[in-house]
Amino acid sequence: MKIIQLIQKPQRRGAEIFAAQLSEQLRLTGNEILLVSIFEGDADLPFKGKWIKLNKQVSHRFFDFNGWSQFSTIVKDFKPDIIQANAADTLKFSVFSKRLFGWKAPIIYRNANQMGDFIRNGFHQKFNQYLLNQVSGIVSVSNASAANLHDTFRFPQDKSTTIPIGIDSMDIDLKLQQKPTLPMPEDFLLQIGGLVEEKDPLGMLDIFFEIHKDKPGLKLIFMGSGNLKSKLEDRIKELGLASKVQLIPSQQNIFPILSKAKALVMPSKIEGLPGVILEAMYCKVPVIAYDVGGIREVIKNENGWLVPAGKPVSFEKAIVSVLNSSKVDLKAKLFKAMELIEDQYTISKISNQFGFYYKSIR
Repeated sequence: MKIIQLIQKPQRRGAEIFAAQLSEQLRLTGNEILLVSIFEGDADLPFKGKWIKLNKQVSHRFFDFNGWSQFSTIVKDFKPDIIQANAADTLKFSVFSKRLFGWKAPIIYRNANQMGDFIRNGFHQKFNQYLLNQVSGIVSVSNASAANLHDTFRFPQDKSTTIPIGIDSMDIDLKLQQKPTLPMPEDFLLQIGGLVEEKDPLGMLDIFFEIHKDKPGLKLIFMGSGNLKSKLEDRIKELGLASKVQLIPSQQNIFPILSKAKALVMPSKIEGLPGVILEAMYCKVPVIAYDVGGIREVIKNENGWLVPAGKPVSFEKAIVSVLNSSKVDLKAKLFKAMELIEDQYTISKISNQFGFYYKSIR
């Protein structure tokens, strides 16, 4: 098949990383893949095929006639069987290009989050309903994300499916052999993701403030960037945690750092199914997460620590439980976590599911 994978921009974010991994796996199994990114970005992504970077300005995200025209030319030249729009602005961008310039290739939208939770008002809901009416299929990252979408929008159930993300275990194994590019403390918790409201880094900081009173040697590392960075830095100073909390940018290779963490913490308010959870489980790192979105579809009592959403005291207790667990108990639980990922969430198995779905849409 000939497939265009459309991403927002080259960035170290879950939607883009997975789209690149999926594209590479599909390419290796005989499909002709063209990766197209809309906006400027400087991150490297794990794809070795043809990649067209439109390098459009984010300031034009709401109206970019020239960009829609450029994409139309790409579509007409490449003649894809399927175009997959991977989250965020890719849906609007592909739909407007198709409506204005009349190309015929079917669009599949990859719903990578809780789409309904981002609806701000009635107009926003109607606008997104219009966009979804133009696509031929929707692939949600979790059953929870699919249910959220269907609760918010009208879309035929028979054209919607759920396919989770997958991890590239061979690539992870290679990256684990490298050394961290930054000095790391001996004992630390790690939160990976944007410093944005839905990831709630400020809530995580408050949780850590309580824990460090009894665990003075423990550190907290935030890996990522976002509009809450300045507020987070100010709060760290207010709490007197400057020597205990470290903010580092997104890393090209997260695994030498992730594999050394005492736990991956995820206090998110909104999630679809974050890939970093699967990566941590594969690396036998304890995962502590709020029960939001599709996280409960992977994290169970036997393989992780799932905390009722919005319960910081329970989150604190889960962290303490991990830190105080015996090596034997911890090892058994983490082995089950890794076993689940190897059995169900490798990129080769997930890409096969996408391939079958593409054929059902054509």
